[in-house]
Amino acid sequence: MGASTGAKRRLTPEDIYNITLVSDAQISPDGRYVAYTQTILDKEKNDYRSSIFVVPVDGGTPRRFTSADARDSFPRWSPDGSRIAFLSNRSGKSQVWTISVDGGEATQVTDLPEGVTFFAWSPDGSTLALVSKTEAAQLEKRDEDEGEEEKSDVVRITRIRFRADGVSGFLDDKHTHIWCVPAAGGDPWQVTSGDFNDAWPVWSPGGHEIAFVSNRTEDREFNTVSEIWAVPARGGEARPIATGNDADFGRPVWSVDGAAIAFAGHRQPESGGAIDSQVWVADGGTIRCLTEGLGRTVGDAGINDTCAPANPGLAWTPDGWIYFQVSDSGNTHVYRVPAAGGDPSLVVGGQRRVLDFSVSPDGSRIAFVAGDPLNPCDVYVCRANGSDERRLTAVNEEFFSSVALSEPEEFRVPSHAEDRAEIHGWVMKPIGFEPGRKYPMVLEIHGGPHGMYANHYFHEFQLLAAQGYVVVYTNPRGSQGYGTEYASYTRAAWGEKDMPDLMAAVDYVIEQGYVDPNRLGVTGGSYGGYMTNWVIGHTDRFKAAVTQRCVSDLYSFFGTSDIGFHFGAYEWGGVPWEARETYVRLSPITYVENMKTPLLIIHSEEDYRCPIAQAEQLFISLKKLGREVEFVRFPNENHNLSRSGKPKHRVERLQYILGWFQRYL
Repeated sequence: MGASTGAKRRLTPEDIYNITLVSDAQISPDGRYVAYTQTILDKEKNDYRSSIFVVPVDGGTPRRFTSADARDSFPRWSPDGSRIAFLSNRSGKSQVWTISVDGGEATQVTDLPEGVTFFAWSPDGSTLALVSKTEAAQLEKRDEDEGEEEKSDVVRITRIRFRADGVSGFLDDKHTHIWCVPAAGGDPWQVTSGDFNDAWPVWSPGGHEIAFVSNRTEDREFNTVSEIWAVPARGGEARPIATGNDADFGRPVWSVDGAAIAFAGHRQPESGGAIDSQVWVADGGTIRCLTEGLGRTVGDAGINDTCAPANPGLAWTPDGWIYFQVSDSGNTHVYRVPAAGGDPSLVVGGQRRVLDFSVSPDGSRIAFVAGDPLNPCDVYVCRANGSDERRLTAVNEEFFSSVALSEPEEFRVPSHAEDRAEIHGWVMKPIGFEPGRKYPMVLEIHGGPHGMYANHYFHEFQLLAAQGYVVVYTNPRGSQGYGTEYASYTRAAWGEKDMPDLMAAVDYVIEQGYVDPNRLGVTGGSYGGYMTNWVIGHTDRFKAAVTQRCVSDLYSFFGTSDIGFHFGAYEWGGVPWEARETYVRLSPITYVENMKTPLLIIHSEEDYRCPIAQAEQLFISLKKLGREVEFVRFPNENHNLSRSGKPKHRVERLQYILGWFQRYL
């Protein structure tokens, strides 16, 4: 219900600076402590700062372990629990550092020219396996202390994957590989090499082998295959675990006896998230699926604008359980399944989103980070079966006790489509809601399309409610969390099959009697921007629209997006020269003459997922038609502006959205 303001004030865009985020809860080897990352938005420096904290499982005040003016993250306990290793950019590029649990100064372990993106302790604590784009030749050249050669600024491109969202400029020819380094510091050695990208190293229990994720297919430049391999820790020939052109696997974990490897994924790598991921086990040359009857996807498909998914992977305990996340109907939970086979069971549930988790080595306790619609995130702990749950942090309690929030109300409604399928959504009433009054309403549409709105705090939604708007958001078909059939429903039918689901939610809320049907707004980002464009090209019922990081022309998206050549081929039924009619029919810009709703276009200039040309051609077309349209460009930002952009830009984005709806609604 809509909250009464009482003595509490209303949220503002600038309140994003007051929100503290926690992530990556890692339980200690003895199960007595939890290490985690705590992040704040630094208004003065217009940047993010994160530190490593440790909190006792039995309760107590969290202790800050690192305090550099930097980004410290990814805490991992040494096997004996005496040290915590973490990633930090305090010396420039992200490197591995360690710190004693007794306190003191952190020690830098790695100094690789290309930095480190991931690491894992060996079972005996003597070595760290790393992921880095560093090449052996770079180390040799640095040792020779040669000066930098003058390079041409001309770019020669030979690969189809020549850029990626979030990476400035163009991709080079370097590949991520597995390296190892002594945990106490010393010379690193390269474990894998070749024209492959290798990631996610996981040590075997005996420490002799490292499992990892790679794509070593012949056609790897053009496909999205993800395979599981294993390699000797000192280097050598990799052996296949779960491979092939139909592999889309990741997040490997070894059994305690080292005889098997579990992982998550599915057998349709081209599907772009429309297929439910499963838990699999490879042992003795056979691969078994353990969650085939679950009917939900493994992993966290949730979307919001504060906390990013941590992708914790799987955990395999000594008593034979495999733990994993599941996205289910707007929630992300923790499940477990017997490795020997059997039914999966819920461990950590509730109307919330579990962002990450870890299990103690003896399998007795679970630490996790979870959030709900009124609280972005906190650290929790429970027993292995989910009992005796306790919250260990309250990082936002003081701030949120001072502001009025709107609690979402859940609904399920039949689609306007002929099949009348059930659609799941939420409505948030405005702060200070008064029965009998009618309010303007904003429909929010998520990206993906195979994402999932979750029972989780969304700052943008709360901000709109604070400014007097009813907010409606839903998971139309195409969303994850409701099974493969639901998620794949919109293939080759974007806009056509999902708009009836969205309009059913809008009409349901209007029927409740507190919405002014003449003051409707619509907004969304990425696929949500696509749908915003589609909606205003097919109805005039909305009086204001804000399209963000949008798609307007599928044909040009195929050849300009960093994922267009494979994502588009699956989602729209083929490549554009073979499915020309579909690409034109499903492109919102085809219907630009029908767009009469005042439109604000928000786009990042370095968005390579949905390139800014998608926004430019829409803006030019609408201006040429004499329509009410404005275009706001954010420099030096990528597709994730709303989630991880510069704090100042994130505030300005919210201000623009509010300003547009205030002007027209």
